[in-house]
Amino acid sequence: MARSEASNYILPIYKERAKKHLVKLAGGKAAIKRLTQEQAKAMMIAVDKTAEDMQFNAIKWFRPFPYQTKFFKTGKDYTRRGMLAANRSGKTIASAYEIAYHLTGMYPEGWEGKVWDKPIIAMATGESWEQVAKTLQSKILGCDDIKQAYKLGSGSVPRNCIDNKSIRSDGQNVLSIEIWHVSGGKSKLYFSNYTQQVRHLQGFELDMVLLDEQPPDDIFSELVTRTAARQGQVICSFTPLKGLSGLVRKFWDNIEGYCHVRVTWADVPFVNEWGEDFFSQKERDQLSRDYMPWERECRINGIPLVGKGVVFPILEWPTYKSIDFDLQKNDKLERLISFDLGIKNDPTVISYFFRDPVEETIYLHRQVTIAKGETPDEYVHYLLDKESKAVPIALPHDAVQAGRYTLTEQSVREVFEDNYGLNCIPGAILNPPNDQGKITNFKSYGINIMRLGMERGSFKINESCTAFLDEARNYAIDDQGKFIGTDDHLDSARIGILALIQGHGESAISRATNFASRRFKPIEGKVQRI
Repeated sequence: MARSEASNYILPIYKERAKKHLVKLAGGKAAIKRLTQEQAKAMMIAVDKTAEDMQFNAIKWFRPFPYQTKFFKTGKDYTRRGMLAANRSGKTIASAYEIAYHLTGMYPEGWEGKVWDKPIIAMATGESWEQVAKTLQSKILGCDDIKQAYKLGSGSVPRNCIDNKSIRSDGQNVLSIEIWHVSGGKSKLYFSNYTQQVRHLQGFELDMVLLDEQPPDDIFSELVTRTAARQGQVICSFTPLKGLSGLVRKFWDNIEGYCHVRVTWADVPFVNEWGEDFFSQKERDQLSRDYMPWERECRINGIPLVGKGVVFPILEWPTYKSIDFDLQKNDKLERLISFDLGIKNDPTVISYFFRDPVEETIYLHRQVTIAKGETPDEYVHYLLDKESKAVPIALPHDAVQAGRYTLTEQSVREVFEDNYGLNCIPGAILNPPNDQGKITNFKSYGINIMRLGMERGSFKINESCTAFLDEARNYAIDDQGKFIGTDDHLDSARIGILALIQGHGESAISRATNFASRRFKPIEGKVQRI
């Protein structure tokens, strides 16, 4: 059970801090002047010992900023935790000390976060071996090169907690190390990087994973899996420069099991607890001038940069709760139902809309997802209840294809109109005529209308439409300009919005007077429907 044998070289900054600390304890500078020669000598010895303790037992002296304490507290209730932070905010320091608390069991007084009462197995990982050495290894162990033995133990993990003989390394990088836990056993810490293949991570069982900077989605998924058997935790600290898709979106939206703390420059003090410059106003002003205009919000306020190819770059989604608006009882609102059809490979999605013609606001109030394989006769009951019967129905262009979605000789339009007398809008819902009078069915037009509505607040989505929101958050355009991602719920909503902006919505009052006169009697025999 060998302990570290690092030398006792003390950096001047710790001697200065030790002096400040002891002078304060002694009652100030005036009290120091009254010390006897023997007392002054004892004071100097105390300074050296305190300085050594500050350097090689930093966990005892660490005082977190308020935002760091807030992040630590999230560990009590969440297992996937993100710190979306501005540059120069001290995010890596916070992560380094939290993992040190868990590895050693040396929790500070008043700790309100996650607690392990026995040794843990942890992994700290970053973008490359060089980055891991200069940030994580340096902040946790005190040295960015394991050959610098005199620095070992000057990070967040105390020197006397490091089992020096347990270290496995490759060049300057530590691959694994064992840390003494207050319970008497030893925790194990692995270092890795995102360039390693996922298969190299398989087989590990981990209590905790620390990710410094945003990881690739496959790496994150694999490491989360490694913590499952031990009900472990994953913490990520990064500046969200890679955009909103994937992992960042999960943290940003605080989906179930995930939470995040966003850190801005306003959360970061100018000086640390020792009165030393931490992040001065002068440095902030210069960096603000250095950053490109489009990245300032990300680097200064921790707001995700819009990712390449993201179709809906929305930070605050225009959602509402059903209790926010009494839409169903407002007979002045226009109503409409729209479809995206499926049968074998895709689900059918029914969208229910309201539109305020005065405010020109569209509400996606509800969506129903029909399981693959169900025919119109099996789901038509959604259109026959009191709230839906007689509401105009917008159908896509392929609703006239006989047998495609019905498994019979009829088309969907024929089933709805002839068999059930539903109020289908005549003709397929396409884009309105362009400047040349040409009518197209290009998806991009409706998607763009939807995006503009979200940005302006004129298209609102009920928070219950979770499948729609999930599709929208992950919808993208590839390098060839093609849409990528699942879009069944998006397409259903797109058809409805196109129908509403072209005047096909009806209020309860207008339906009562117009619907009966507009219905056509079923035509005998087979005819071409459009």
